[in-house]
Amino acid sequence: MGHLRPNVQLLSAVLVVFYSISLASCVSGVAEFQLYVQAFGKQYEQGQTVLDRVARAERIVVRRRMAGTSASDFNPDQAAYYIDIGDPPITASIRASLKSLKDYNDALGALASGERAEALVARAGTLTVALAGTVTALGAATGAAALVPGASQLVSQAAGAANQAVPIFQRIGAHASRESFRRQLIEAYPAMRELMLAMREGTPAMYEIMKRSYVQRGSLETPTGIPSSNVAELEKDRELLAGWVVLIDRSLAAMETAVATAMSGASPGDLAALTAASVELQVLAVQVQDIRKRP
Repeated sequence: MGHLRPNVQLLSAVLVVFYSISLASCVSGVAEFQLYVQAFGKQYEQGQTVLDRVARAERIVVRRRMAGTSASDFNPDQAAYYIDIGDPPITASIRASLKSLKDYNDALGALASGERAEALVARAGTLTVALAGTVTALGAATGAAALVPGASQLVSQAAGAANQAVPIFQRIGAHASRESFRRQLIEAYPAMRELMLAMREGTPAMYEIMKRSYVQRGSLETPTGIPSSNVAELEKDRELLAGWVVLIDRSLAAMETAVATAMSGASPGDLAALTAASVELQVLAVQVQDIRKRP
């Protein structure tokens, strides 16, 4: 990833967007959190692209394992592999985890932008449902994850984090205040951070799925069983995944700053730090996207 160098013009463009938002905002912290939510969204988009590739690879790998089974057999736990609809289990569990993280960060932005308590309670409900769905998806992926080195650890770690966060948001009552919602978001932060770390630490398992999808059984062309014609594609997969990892790392730092800002009540110093972290994430996201577009 040595191609990631500071881009002064891009940095200036992001700052122009930020100051434009600032001029349109009258509530302290609104512009900074809007910029943060937009920046986190860039990492989310990269993750979606990665998971689209992982989904294709997962189906190839598992279907090969199923090749010896009779067409007269039916295993409901393998239903997602029989048809090309939605995501297969491992990918579905990771995508659900990523969506829960996006909902959490959207909620941080909504709190800062002055959303009414009733709307925040609704967001808490949405986030609780998303996290519960994540737990279910991770449970459904347990069997498939056992087939890929490292995937079981990813599923287990992510499930533990999601299970910690669910009851926190369930405690928000129908008449919760904005302050109560702020406290719940802060309380849930360690679990949400752990959920993001689980995805980062699970990227070797994702890469293993990608790599295995290229293996040709019985091929003696290379020691790995991957035809030389596919090596360049695998290198592109590695670049794609590496781009997401560097964005996850920057997102972890930005999320920590966002929560610290929420804890401080949006002090000037924390707002400045949040702006800097968000701009860095935005710039990095565009640089990663540029690498992805290279032939």
